Parts: sequence; structure tokens; C-alpha cells
Amino acid sequence: MIKKILSFLIIVLFFTPHYTFAQAGNDKLQENITNHFENYFKADREKIHLHLNKATYLTEESVWFKGYIIEEKLKVPFLKTTNVYVDLFDGNSNKIATQLCYTQNSVLQGYINLPAGLSSGSYYIRVYTNFMNNFKEDESSVYAITVLNPTDTDYKNRNTIDYNNVSASFYPESGVFLENSSNTIAVRITDCNGKGIAVKNAAVKDAKGTVVTNFSTNAFGIGKFDLLQTTSQLYKAVTTINNKEMIFNLPPAAPAGTSFTVNNYTFSDKTIIKIKTNTPTLTDMPLLLIIQQDDAVSFIDLVLKKNTREDTFSINSDHFNEGINNLILTDKNAVKLAERMIFKPYNIKKELDLSVTKTRKDSIHITGKSNIVLGSLSISVLPEKTIAANDSKSIYDAFIFSPYTDTDTKDAAYYLNNFTKNKHYELDTYLITQKPKYDLNTILTTKPENKFEFETGIAIKGTINKELTDRNNYLVEMSSLYYKITEESKINEKNEFYFKNLIVADSTVMHFSLFNNSGKRQELKMYPQVIKNNTAFLKPLRKPVLQCPENATAGSGTPDKTEELPYFTKMKMIHLDSVSVKAKKKEPKLNHNRKFSNNMAREFKISEGDFASYREVLPFIGAHGYDVGYVNGSVYISGRIRKSLRGGASPAVFIDDIPVTDLNQLQGMSLEFVDEIYLNRHGFGMGSDGANGTIRIYTKKVLNPGASAIRVKSQQFLITNGFQAPKSFKNPGYSDYNSPGFYNYGTIYWLPEVETDEDGAFRFSIPNYSQQSVKLKIEGIGTNGELISEEKTIAF
Repeated sequence: MIKKILSFLIIVLFFTPHYTFAQAGNDKLQENITNHFENYFKADREKIHLHLNKATYLTEESVWFKGYIIEEKLKVPFLKTTNVYVDLFDGNSNKIATQLCYTQNSVLQGYINLPAGLSSGSYYIRVYTNFMNNFKEDESSVYAITVLNPTDTDYKNRNTIDYNNVSASFYPESGVFLENSSNTIAVRITDCNGKGIAVKNAAVKDAKGTVVTNFSTNAFGIGKFDLLQTTSQLYKAVTTINNKEMIFNLPPAAPAGTSFTVNNYTFSDKTIIKIKTNTPTLTDMPLLLIIQQDDAVSFIDLVLKKNTREDTFSINSDHFNEGINNLILTDKNAVKLAERMIFKPYNIKKELDLSVTKTRKDSIHITGKSNIVLGSLSISVLPEKTIAANDSKSIYDAFIFSPYTDTDTKDAAYYLNNFTKNKHYELDTYLITQKPKYDLNTILTTKPENKFEFETGIAIKGTINKELTDRNNYLVEMSSLYYKITEESKINEKNEFYFKNLIVADSTVMHFSLFNNSGKRQELKMYPQVIKNNTAFLKPLRKPVLQCPENATAGSGTPDKTEELPYFTKMKMIHLDSVSVKAKKKEPKLNHNRKFSNNMAREFKISEGDFASYREVLPFIGAHGYDVGYVNGSVYISGRIRKSLRGGASPAVFIDDIPVTDLNQLQGMSLEFVDEIYLNRHGFGMGSDGANGTIRIYTKKVLNPGASAIRVKSQQFLITNGFQAPKSFKNPGYSDYNSPGFYNYGTIYWLPEVETDEDGAFRFSIPNYSQQSVKLKIEGIGTNGELISEEKTIAF
């Protein structure tokens, strides 16, 4: 059938090629249309892709992700974005959790800890920014995941096709199904979860039961067929699926209208367009073909000759943009008659070469080579036979297809990797089944408004709860040693102060104090709150409409196959040979070990021996886990653990619970005046504020009688719902890394920060769990917007 169609098109191409470009009389109309498109797409449109480490999770696991952001029109990394929201929804569109993620240099990374009590089923992750609320179209990105709760013994595996709930959808090319005309119809056959079903030699029958044509579908359930002379009768598609005959009704044909077909996959330099009506034209019929991609618009005037019902036109492929183009056929007044999308190929092949360079007992070292130079990659490492990565959406779906299609896609990598003419033909058929995201009438009648801002960091708004005689003489100081922040704010007529554009992690402790122009600090009582940290997305969750019934079964009434799940090590027990009980020497009583998470720190009651050994505070700190020194005459204290969000390497230091903003205050401070010191190297109990550790110094009361009076002049405030603090990947602790359950659903490793050098080379290492081979899902982007999405199996 394909050969017959191509032969027909070749004959038509060489015997009836003609088209006319825009005439002078249409210049004003086309200029008006162009202006509308430019205005509609004037604002930057962020597009975000999340590379998830897999698609199926157990409740003991976390969802790990890396986000990539581009500007839709330019298709390059978008550096302006800072605040990105990641939401988790259940199958009923109820929001379960949300994270505010910090974006730097167009990338972000994070995780979602799944609540232990989640029931098994489908869940959705949505990622968006506040600025996306400006647009009529839903510019967010949505990812479907499956969660398995091991306690749900009756949960059915949805990886199998549900043959008892099958549907077929039919899509006339260009959206118009005409009577008394030839028609090209795309078809998609799926189960109730949207999984494609391949069929062979399905028949299309007319009302009398006569077979008029046949078709097949690919692994995604997509195919197409031609009806050479459609009448007003109803047509049916008949096929056998899982040994059961199924009949699907085609939509009725329209008695009047105009449609068109496109072929841009046969010739690399020409695109063939056939325009059809179902009644002969009484006069020449002027038509306008609009070729559009974002704000890039071009026009071609076409004329359907008098007394004809169809004609074929050859258009130079230079008129189309690389990637997806929307073709809109209108009458002479720009009223839409028909439309459809096509794909113009371009070089997106970014094949990776990987090789194992070293295998150790605990790790495997791998080097790679790509065509992306100075790029950012993320790599998910799973067992080779995993079924947990099925239905993953790729960066191609997000950045090449989703900006232009009205529905989410997840098969772009299949079409675009190793691109061939056959793949182009399949992709073109797929695009017939898709609806364009942007509507011509909306663009021509809507004036865009930017009511929602680009959010950069969070803000703190505070109200001072005391009367100030002359507020112009006062300032509020906010400080955080960990983030090296010391900022001041004026106080407005409402006794309010603001601090904007703060890049701080959740659970950070900020310190506020009030002082006048003379620098004298006064008691501060205030009510602070965090704003611009929980912006809602104003559109409903976009998810598939069709869902399998809870009691759905696969096949002929048989239960779904349940795959074995991995087990987790909840508790490690150590068997002791013997136990010795010894009397413990009575230690000096500590006065501050229950304050400010000091119970999580190493505690020291400073003794005469300590004073004799170290004399001063800085040498004591340097001898207990910190690097202490001087740079250009200034004191620095460096923690040996760094895991913070844009924070400095210094631990947070306090004297009598007052933050020390200048470490030079510690220079020469004698241990003779110190009562207790608490060293919390990991910052346990302090959230991100203690990510590089905390040091709390308490002086002897006799030498600091006014400490309590000073302390009340500084007020602490715990930031909630700030940016998610970075965390290194950690497996949940599988009990067996070589069990069928682990092979099905387990995770080996997740690497969100892999970078390529100027030659496209990169390297990484993964844990050695005695696997013979693993599957790698590698995605990434280059500085100029080059994309890569590949699955690789590598053996050891």
C-alpha cells in the first residue's frame, strides 16, 4: 500500500506541480497574522523536563529527579528560571506533597519521599513555575508513575495489556472526514490504560459488510489507511484481538468541507500537499497555507482551480522549520478550514559510547563519549531486566513534541533515535493522531497579559509588634552565618519590613535584630512569614481520561500477573559474644545540652586541662574536627562535610545562642572564659541551617552577667517550605541485590550531576552489586540546546 501511494505521489509531483506565493493583495492580512503570532509568543515560555530515575516505585523508595529547562522558542537552556514547583498527586488528582526546587544554570535536582501509607496505584508528578500561569495553554509538565505498596496483596500489575477494555480512536488527516472524497484516516488502538495494541490485517467494512481496505498498527497501536471514495454510509473497523473479534465504528463523514494530506517523508527537498473538497468549485478558490512554529510564521497562497475537487502542490521544504510545524489551511479571510502537524527532520542523533575502565569489589568505573560538549547529563542505573522503567517520558517528548502537541507523549525517543525514512513515515502517522497545542482563533483574538511574575527566590515579610517613635531611624537586620547573609531592611508606615530574593533551604534558621542609626540594638518582637514559596498552579492536573476499572483483569477473565517485589532490610542486628558491664565515671554536669539540638552534638565541659592544652577557642575547635586558619588576616573555619544549598563551607557559630556574623570575634578568645562548647559537625537537628555543622560556645556566667539581656534582642525564625535542601542519593536498603524482585523493580544508582568536557567525554562510577549487566538511561542537554536520550545496556 505504501509503495502504491508513493508511486502515485511521484507521478503527481512531476506532472502537476504548482503553487503561488503570497500575492501583494494579501500582504496586509499576512502582516496582521504575523503580528498576532509575534505578540502571542512574545513572552518567554519555559519548558521543563524531569528525568525520573524510573517509573515504578515501592513505598520504601524515593522518587529521584533532575530537571532541565529550555526556552520554547529558542530551544536553548533558559537561565532566568529560579523557583520551580514539583507536586505529587494521587489518581484522584489530590495533591499529596509539593517541593520548591532551586534552579541554577537551567537545571535542578531533587527528590520526593513517598509516604509509607500510600496505596498501590497510579500517581502523577507535575512541575511548573509561577510564570506559566500567564498562558492559556497548560505549559506544565506531567509525569505518570506507579507506586507499589508491598502490603497491598490484591494489587494487580498494570504492565500487562487489559484486553477486556480495548478502544479505538480514528483521526481523519487534517481533522476533516469528507463525503464523496478520498480520505486518509489514522487509527490508534489501546487498552484502558493507554497501552498500544498491535493488530494485523484489520478490515474496514462499509454498511453492507464489504471490505473496502485493510490496515495494521505498530507496537504503539498506531496505523492508518485510505478510503478512496467515501460515501455517507457508516464504516466499521473489524479486527481480532486476543482471539476475540472486535468492531469499532468510524465517525460519520461531513457532507461539506475542505481537507488536505501531506507527504514530507518521501523527498528530502519537497513536501507534497493535496487539497480536497467534496464538490467541484464554481470559481477559482483562493486558499492560504500558514506554516507555523511558535512565533515563526510563513505563508503560501494556493488556488484550487475552477471545476476541480482536488489538486496537488509541491512546496520546497525550505519553507518549514526543523522539528514540528503546524500547517493551517484557511480561506482568503484566514478562517481555518483544516490543520495538521508535520515533522521536518534535523540532526538529533547523539549516540553514546560507553566502556568499563575498572571493576573493583565495591564499584565499577565507566567512561563515555558523546556529541554534546560541555553538557549536563543525568544517569539512572537499573537492573538490565527491569520493568520499573516502562512508560518513561524522555527529554525528546518534553522539548521536541510537548511544546506543540495538546496531549503528552512518551514515545519520541523511539521515533527520533536512529531516524530513518521508515521512522519518519511512522512519526508522520503518529502526528495525525495529535491535536496542535495552539489554536489559530485564540491567537488572533487574544491579547496576552503577564500578570504573574518570574519568581526569584523566596521573600520574608515581617511586622514589628511595638510602636516606634521614628521608624525612619530604625532598620531590621537579618543574618545567617551559614548562607553568609547580612541584610538590612527599612520599616514602612505599617511597621513592616521585607527581605526579597532569598535563596535559602527549608528549615533554615534566620536571626533578626532591630537597631537604630547609632547602631544600638533594641528588643525586637515581630511576626515574620515566608511568601513566594508556595505558588499554586491555576490549571487542573492534566492526566489521561481513560482509566482501567479497579476490578479490571487481563486476558480472558484471568487475574493480572503479579511480579515479585524486592524486600528491604528494616533493621540490622549484631550478635555479641559477651557483654561486660563497667561503672561509668561521673561527668561534670552540663547546663545547655538540651538546647538548640545540642543533644545531637559532641559536648565539652571546658576544664582546666583544656585551658592548659589549647589556651584559646580556635585551637580547641581546630583539634576537634574543623580546619581553622587565616586568609588575608581574617579567621576562617571550614567544615569537612559540605552538602548545602548555595551555602558557605563555614559552620554556623553561636556565642550564648547569638549568631556570630564575623568570625574574627573568636580571635584571641580564651578558653578560661568558656563554660561549654557543643560541636555538631553534621548539623543534625538543625535542618539546612546546620548543613556544614554548628558550633555553640557558652561563656561562664560570672564573666557574662548580661548574656540573657543581650539574647532577647535577637529573634530567631525557622523558614518552612523553603527550597528543598540537596541530598545525596541513597538506596533504601534492599535485602538482596540478586533476587527476582530486585531485578524487576530495584534501583542500583542515580547520578544527577554528570558533566561532559570540551570533547564530549565524561566519566562516572556505580556501586558493584555483583550484577552481570545493567541498564543505563542517560539524558542531558548541551549549552546550545543539543539533546540526548538513550538507553544503554552495559555488561561487566
